[in-house]
Amino acid sequence: MIHFPLLLLLSLVGCDGYKFLVYSPIFGYSHTNFMGAIADTLTEAGHDVTLLMPIMDTEQEKKTGVKLTKKIVKVPGDPRVIEMMRYEGEILKQIWTMEPSIFALMQIATNMTKSFTFQCEKVFSDEALMKQLEDEKFDVGIAEAFSICGLGIFDLIKIPASIVTFSGVHMEAIAAAIGEPIAPSYVPGAIAREGDRMSFVGRVKNVIDVVLDRKFFTNIFESEISAFRRRFGPQFKGYEELFVDASYVVTNSNPYLDYPRPMLHKTVPIGGIAVSIDPKKNKLSAEWDALLNERNTTVLVSFGSIAKSIYMPHKYMYANGVEEYPP
Repeated sequence: MIHFPLLLLLSLVGCDGYKFLVYSPIFGYSHTNFMGAIADTLTEAGHDVTLLMPIMDTEQEKKTGVKLTKKIVKVPGDPRVIEMMRYEGEILKQIWTMEPSIFALMQIATNMTKSFTFQCEKVFSDEALMKQLEDEKFDVGIAEAFSICGLGIFDLIKIPASIVTFSGVHMEAIAAAIGEPIAPSYVPGAIAREGDRMSFVGRVKNVIDVVLDRKFFTNIFESEISAFRRRFGPQFKGYEELFVDASYVVTNSNPYLDYPRPMLHKTVPIGGIAVSIDPKKNKLSAEWDALLNERNTTVLVSFGSIAKSIYMPHKYMYANGVEEYPP
């Protein structure tokens, strides 16, 4: 049932395969994996899919997130982005120990805004690449809204239809652009610390979280749009118009587990698409199979793709919390 909305969406494109361009920057594996799952789903359905992958993190260059899609166009990282990524280790170490503060968030946001803008300039400044993509005559472009660059490129190369994705549950910046209601009084924000049962103080905190989250992304969008306009003129569309022009907004939300909230029909939740339920595809490698067979019960602790465990302070590695739950 989770995949039904996506299958319904695919059925609308008819029997003949369409040409899709999927814009998927390599900067975080969870994002790459989500976009790769969408690309492979389309490929499996018989469509012609090309993956456009600007390389922002060279350490993850080989992680495309796809198994079936073979047409992959990688764009080398912008020198300015590569220089910024040289200090990624130090930044990720700080994530484990930094105190939550608006100043720390602003610094991270500033660095990400610069990185995405620099890399976007690298892509659209490659005239040969832009001509190559335009000559492909793609029918649909798909891009994650962590950056507006993909939608801007689709507009440049005259792709007639676009789909916005987001590997999180929802994004207030998109909701505001497409006219979807934002209700922080009872709907937790994407980065909220409260559940859906909030006190007055909790609601105030939630409003602040919603405002900060929206500002985080709009800063990236506005910076990238400014880069487009410097090169192509002030008539280039704003990010709000690019979102409005998109046919669908596909999110990684599971409607059975997510907090209920008002949504437009344009928003399609496909949470779980990156998780295969086919036993044949879920076969463990020999290394993991041996590791999990060493004990009757194994607890796997994951901190996601941002707070990497290789940068964890040594004192955090003692799992004292797990001892409170004996087998």
